[in-house]
Amino acid sequence: MHLVLGTVIALTLLQPGDAAPGGLAESPPELDRSPAADQPDPIAQGGAWIREQAIAFLHDRAGNGFADLSGLDRIIGEARVVSLGEPTHGSREAFELKHRLLEYLVETRGFSIFSIEASMPESFALNEYVIFGKGDPRKLIAGMYFWTWNTMEVLAMVEWMRAWNARNPEAEGKPRLRFTGFDMQTPDVAWTIGQDFLLAHAPEVADRFKGTLKDVQALGARAQLGSTTGGFTSATGSFPVEAAAGKSVRFSVWIRTEGVTGWAGAWWRCDTPTGVTGFNNMQDKKITGDTEWTRHEFVIDVPRDTENINFGFLLNGGGTAWFDDVQIELDGVKYENPEMFSLDFENDAVRFLSGGSGEYTITRSATNPRGGNRCLEVRKKPESELPPVDAAAIVASIDGVLAEMLARRDDLAKRAGERETDWAIQNVRVVRQCAGMYAASNGFNARDQAMADNVLWILDQHPGQKIVLWAHNGHVRRDAASGMRPMGSHLSKALGASMVVFGFATGEGTYTAIPQGGGTLRSDHALARPPARSVESVFMASGLQRAILDIRGAKGDNPGSAWATSRRPMRSIGALAMTQQFTPTVPRKAFDVLVWQRKTSASVPIGRGQD
Repeated sequence: MHLVLGTVIALTLLQPGDAAPGGLAESPPELDRSPAADQPDPIAQGGAWIREQAIAFLHDRAGNGFADLSGLDRIIGEARVVSLGEPTHGSREAFELKHRLLEYLVETRGFSIFSIEASMPESFALNEYVIFGKGDPRKLIAGMYFWTWNTMEVLAMVEWMRAWNARNPEAEGKPRLRFTGFDMQTPDVAWTIGQDFLLAHAPEVADRFKGTLKDVQALGARAQLGSTTGGFTSATGSFPVEAAAGKSVRFSVWIRTEGVTGWAGAWWRCDTPTGVTGFNNMQDKKITGDTEWTRHEFVIDVPRDTENINFGFLLNGGGTAWFDDVQIELDGVKYENPEMFSLDFENDAVRFLSGGSGEYTITRSATNPRGGNRCLEVRKKPESELPPVDAAAIVASIDGVLAEMLARRDDLAKRAGERETDWAIQNVRVVRQCAGMYAASNGFNARDQAMADNVLWILDQHPGQKIVLWAHNGHVRRDAASGMRPMGSHLSKALGASMVVFGFATGEGTYTAIPQGGGTLRSDHALARPPARSVESVFMASGLQRAILDIRGAKGDNPGSAWATSRRPMRSIGALAMTQQFTPTVPRKAFDVLVWQRKTSASVPIGRGQD
């Protein structure tokens, strides 16, 4: 189970006051409230400030020198860590520019470690190629398990790293350029490294570790079917903000239940710059047990400054709930958009719903619909259909092995060497991190804490050396928001100003991703037009095609930079294609630097292109 960003950030809000990230409904620029004739346009002012402050670079690709990056030295300063984000997991020019920035940081700033959002020991295998030329880089990249990096752009960067090491032997006083990874979602190789070490140097401990891999795999299989800590699911959709902002919404649905042990209901939520305003999930209606088709409704006033609206259908606990004939009224007028929503669940437009948990099935059902031929069925699988696991016992067992290795570290190091011992301990730690992620109620947070810990471990192993991190914007960002604590927030606490975080933004083009609902990887997904007030709209107002902008000095009382200090939409697409592509972000809190590329195209999977 790879929690590549975009698969983990699901819209599963359930309780009043809970916060969850999600896509921001697109609001076309022409619907933006224009400033009064005698008032300056804040977007235009922001664009002018960008033109004055930004580095308007010319080239995305490496190999073009650094003349157009004048001023980047000042931005990087004495940072030991530079984190490079990306707006999607499949944007070619973003990948190429990250390669170019790595080239710049290595050639001019003395950075010597590269680390990517991919499995730690599997990524380390690429280091053998980068330093010594051993192995086939295409196979090694594929061996990291992430289709997102299995691209011609990453291959070109890896081959450049190998060429740089060939030109700069360590004997000349420069450290070798290293390729590493900091993710921990796969236990197999890490377990093998730990087990082999223990068999050679502590066989009595190896015997206790022997069954761990199967245990963690079973825990992972159970986690893929849903939470190991509770039972709840939601089929979630996004509603267009521009249609509902400032209006009264009457949301009604017919519901039937059978054996529901918690409660069933429909829900609606409005996100504004100040938080959640307008939420109902029908918990107060106590729809539980066995009930016949009954119409339920609630009314919510949607604030004018709403940035994001989500709604859906939930089941808490066991049993089955059916939903049918949904009706949404805006100021008393029935809302219909059959191409986007199948509110009677009769056709494939039901794909507006996403999310859910493998502990549950969410299907269009022909079982006793209220009207028509189909209704929505949400069913909790009985425990007999789910693999039994004891998550706490599995985690505790690995903790015991890890604690013993740490207690005996110096003795083991005398026999096996410090580097091999520390590497074995770290791989056992990776297995523990993977198990902990599977066992956690919030896998995203557990994963990002572990990734931050692994970055800090890499730094500890290479005193004085500097590292470039490659991950999604959602992982490198400094701020914690909507119940999520990304890797960057943990690193920010540990590293402070010695880390510089680059967030990437793009205005138009295509990207590579897996279609919603699964299917074959495609490179023809379109980037949605940036909504009004978005980060991207401000950069578009600058007229620049490419820009690197330091926003650390942005101030709320400066008309030109105030946009960077306020909450606004910013594109965020992970491994899955998304219709609602923007999420609320305060740029200055999330990033130190913004990188703008007006137009980007889809990344090129290895084997599909040769340029």
